[in-house]
Amino acid sequence: MLETLLQRWQLMTPRERRIVVAGAALLVAAALWLLLFEPAWTARQRLQAELPAMRSQLAQVEQMADEARRLGAVPAGSDSPQAVKAQLEKSIEGAGLKPALAQLTLTGNLFELRFKSVPYAAWLAWLDAAARETRLRVVDAAVTRETGIGVVSVRLALEMPRREAR
Repeated sequence: MLETLLQRWQLMTPRERRIVVAGAALLVAAALWLLLFEPAWTARQRLQAELPAMRSQLAQVEQMADEARRLGAVPAGSDSPQAVKAQLEKSIEGAGLKPALAQLTLTGNLFELRFKSVPYAAWLAWLDAAARETRLRVVDAAVTRETGIGVVSVRLALEMPRREAR
C-alpha cells in the first residue's frame, strides 16, 4: 500500500504535490483545532461564566464553617433553662419588644412566647438574634396579621438544645 502511494506521489507534478501537501496541512490544522484547541477554549469560557457563582458559594460555605466553629466552641446545653429564660427576657427588652410580649413561660425545656401587635420586621430580627445567641430551636410558630401595616401577633415555641450523652 505504501509503495502504491509512493508511486502515485512520483507520478504527480510539482503543482499537484503542493496542493496535496497544502490539503494535508489544512486537514492536520483542522484536526488539531477540533481535538485540542476548541474543547479547551469552550471549557475555559464556560468556567469563566461559572466562576463568580462558584466563588459566591465558596464564600457562603466559609461563612457557614466559621459560624459552625464558633457555635461548636460553645458547649451545648451549658446554661440552665432559667438562665436562658433570663437571657431571652433581656434580648426582648433590648430589641424593644417588651411592650408587645404577652406571655413567656417555661415548661421543661420548652419556652412558649406570645407577642401581641408587634412589628414583624423587628420580631423577625429579634428571633434570628435570639436563636443564634441562645441556641434555641423553633419548634412551632404561628404568625397572624393584625390590622396595621407590618404588625402581627405571634405564638412561638422554642426548645433548648438537647444535651448529648458523651
